[in-house]
Amino acid sequence: MKKNRQWIVCLLMVIFIFSGCSKKGLDEQEIAKVFIEDFIYHKETKKFKENFDNGDILSKQLSIMTTNVGDSFSSVFDPITGPLPDKEKKQISEGLMKKVQETSSYNYSVKEVKKNQYKVTYKIQGFDYAHLVDKTLDEVLSELMKNEDITGKESKQMILKSFNTALGKGTKSKQVTNVTLTFEKDKKKWQISEGQDEELELILMAFVSGYNNKDDYDKEMTEMLESSINKAKAKL
Repeated sequence: MKKNRQWIVCLLMVIFIFSGCSKKGLDEQEIAKVFIEDFIYHKETKKFKENFDNGDILSKQLSIMTTNVGDSFSSVFDPITGPLPDKEKKQISEGLMKKVQETSSYNYSVKEVKKNQYKVTYKIQGFDYAHLVDKTLDEVLSELMKNEDITGKESKQMILKSFNTALGKGTKSKQVTNVTLTFEKDKKKWQISEGQDEELELILMAFVSGYNNKDDYDKEMTEMLESSINKAKAKL
């Protein structure tokens, strides 16, 4: 009887140890990777939801950012065609994020700031969006300038078609950009430290465009548009 009791106690201890290990959660190195995998690549979502505080809600919020990426990155074409309809912006978002997932890469370093708080610096080699815009406009602008009878709707369709063609040949940016994000751990759950909305936007921008500074990105797009217009005029 005594031996049976000892066997039961040992069995319960083994069960307790293994159940404790299964609930350990992710460390700071793992959470840094899972965050990007869910945010940008839409992978590791199960781990993300399990290990982040309110992970389901946070994952959905990040997904909305990538789903609506076309809203901001299609605005470079507005001076040519006017604002694109929501349907076309959605197509741009879906195609652009798929290409970003195929071409981009990243690595990261983790530094402990204080107990249970870590700064993660992501080194991102994103998609070359400037090259995509250049190729898109190169195909369309000269035709639009030659034919003044093209309607606004037709010009939007031309832009979208040219965009998709250029997207298929899109490549990774040559530059590597850094963005730092701070994570905190409360008991067994992780969270993004407060006041980092801008950093989240910069991470997305770095993956999509290769830039981590909005002013630099806007300057590049303005110069790209002016250069494309001048090249189109030279062909007339």
